[in-house]
Amino acid sequence: MVRTLFASRHLPAAIGAVLAGAWVMLNLDAPLVEDSLFWWVPKGMLAAERGWPMALHGDLPAAVRTGALGGALVPQWAGGIPNYGHPPLWYWWLGLIAGAAPTIRAIHLACIVPAMAAGAGFAALGARLGHRWSGMAVFFLPPFLAQLVRPELDLPLIACVPWALVALLDRRWNRFAVIGALAVLFKEPGVLLAAPALTLAFRQRRLRWQAVVPLLTLLAWGMLHGWLAKPERLPAGVLGYLVDLATVFQIVLLEQGRWLLLLGIPCLLRHRTILVFVLTWMLFFAGVGFFANRGTADAFTHVRYLLPGLAVAAVVLSGRWPVLPVIGLLWLHSPSTFGPEASLYGVDVARAAKQAGPWIEIEQAEEQQVWVGTHTAAYLTQPWAGVIDAPIEGLRVYSIDTPAASVPAGSLLIEASYGEPTGAILSGRSKTAVAHWTVHNASVFAWRLGPGPG
Repeated sequence: MVRTLFASRHLPAAIGAVLAGAWVMLNLDAPLVEDSLFWWVPKGMLAAERGWPMALHGDLPAAVRTGALGGALVPQWAGGIPNYGHPPLWYWWLGLIAGAAPTIRAIHLACIVPAMAAGAGFAALGARLGHRWSGMAVFFLPPFLAQLVRPELDLPLIACVPWALVALLDRRWNRFAVIGALAVLFKEPGVLLAAPALTLAFRQRRLRWQAVVPLLTLLAWGMLHGWLAKPERLPAGVLGYLVDLATVFQIVLLEQGRWLLLLGIPCLLRHRTILVFVLTWMLFFAGVGFFANRGTADAFTHVRYLLPGLAVAAVVLSGRWPVLPVIGLLWLHSPSTFGPEASLYGVDVARAAKQAGPWIEIEQAEEQQVWVGTHTAAYLTQPWAGVIDAPIEGLRVYSIDTPAASVPAGSLLIEASYGEPTGAILSGRSKTAVAHWTVHNASVFAWRLGPGPG
């Protein structure tokens, strides 16, 4: 019986699903960060309040408004919930599972289904390509593990991608059409699945209407909504595009020890349908979604945009040597030039803020003037974010535009190692370390501010 179990062609997918589910369960207390915190989870709450409308935007949901700051004092929420044009399927799911009574555990439990589907899907893809265990490569990719605990639109997208590719490889065209449509309804880049589908149809010299279902789904959403999500940033000419393209290749094939995967290039070249998908994803996101050439320390961000192409490439490239990507775990908690989504670093910053919460509450209760950045303000006033159990009242909020004169000498200023730009507040100003909290490589500091220059 044991021999039969290990010989089963479904075993890799089952193990992949279990590993992904276990990872989510181990991180049920991981706080929400960045886009999940400010937009995607609140949109799920809004869906539950409004009865699942097609477009979710406008006033803040009740669970956000009940925070002590009233939401409006956090700049990200000052104008309510924006309409970015994304399809509503993921927000509907979040609202269905966690919208009525949002808690951090309920939100993560809503992520278990797509997380397990993603883990099983990549494992099944590796097995389908003839590399029984290469699908486990994704569990050594810090961006993949980080995404499983971030309830963003990209999570269900990476759940759909490997299963769509498996359907293509199995010539299950109707199954591909269904999964391709779902991918687009979770997030628009799912339309790129049409590229490998059309390539395969061309090689078969057959007209396959299913190959264009992702494109038709995107057009249908655009007609229903009125317009599609706009690109984050387009390159400034051909040279700018080439710079971004080089950055994309660096992230996918070199960062976090992934240069070792280059040993598997022959494997990728043998699977032309998969090669087309990976190249299409990389070429597309070299032009859409990156913030390159800004001359700032965080010039590149949103590694999650590249994750479907990155994960598929890792699975194929590790075909001959499934242990190649293991080295990536060395970067699991490390900060990255390419932003906090590249690892668990962003979540670790929020965990450090969680440690700081009780201390901040005591200082605030003793009538100290405590200034926090916009991310920390959201953490400390919204219990559903997973940092505090009850809102901390009376906090002062700073942003990058806050003038130094607004923050008087003697104030306490909370500075996180990511996400809280202090702008002019600390420039040329004396400060004394009062306390600090550290989780892996992430830290939160409490400074007692001295007088400003002059």
